[in-house]
Amino acid sequence: DPPASKVLSGWLSSLEAAEQVVVDADDQWPDPERRADLVVHADPQRCCEELAPAVSPAPEGWLEAWVEAEDAAQQAVDRVLEGHPEPTEPAVARALTGGLSEDVILFVSSSMPIRDVEWFGAPTSPAPVLANRGANGIDGIVSTALGVAAGGGRPVVALVGDLAFLHDAGGLLGAAGRGVTCTFVVLDNNGGGIFSFLPQAASLPPARFETLFGTPQEVDLAALAAVHGLGVTAVDKAHEVLPAVHEAVAGGGVHLVHVQSDRRANVVLHEELQREIGHAVGRLALHGG
Repeated sequence: DPPASKVLSGWLSSLEAAEQVVVDADDQWPDPERRADLVVHADPQRCCEELAPAVSPAPEGWLEAWVEAEDAAQQAVDRVLEGHPEPTEPAVARALTGGLSEDVILFVSSSMPIRDVEWFGAPTSPAPVLANRGANGIDGIVSTALGVAAGGGRPVVALVGDLAFLHDAGGLLGAAGRGVTCTFVVLDNNGGGIFSFLPQAASLPPARFETLFGTPQEVDLAALAAVHGLGVTAVDKAHEVLPAVHEAVAGGGVHLVHVQSDRRANVVLHEELQREIGHAVGRLALHGG
């Protein structure tokens, strides 16, 4: 299927010399960039198995170079995030993916949380990671997380944004009395943080952008959670997030860990992370890595 990653699809569309082959079992043409040199109607796994013997092995040192680049990138991420004592959205994603045990299910919301888990999550996650995309991305996120907790037999930690939490706030009705353990870690940047990364953030006057895309909300999330009988923990330091989540999971029931962030600062942090990762990997290339 076409990759959901805009970065990956953009990179594929920019390649001039590489031959691109699309393999699809359903007679479809899943090539939105229209860059495929060949479309093969076949089972992808069977196709790869048949082609594997004819493919030349990677050159010597290829795997080692990628491992070295990965290590450099991960160290750069750690360095940048350690320089931010405030709770940041990438740091929360990294803490949860690396800090939850295999006995807990991590459920990740659409929009920025799933992107931060993909980009900046820990290299390995002991906890299984689940996600769900509704018709508008954030539809039904609260209800899905509670459903996973009810049917999965394990505690759930749900990483969601404030708009996703509010969009399905009705799912909290009666949740506290259902005997499930589900901790909602809500990244509250007072609006739709993902839109701050798009071109309209720079092309529209700030007030117009806020009205159309920022969509700030003034709901007191802690009060909303309390109305439904949820426990609430507010954190304002990066190192407090994971202990608060562990405490909420150990206590059982449905709980809110409220993490406030700033949309503009979040964009700047993402730019800093990308810049430092680029420098770290670039230094390897300069030294023949």
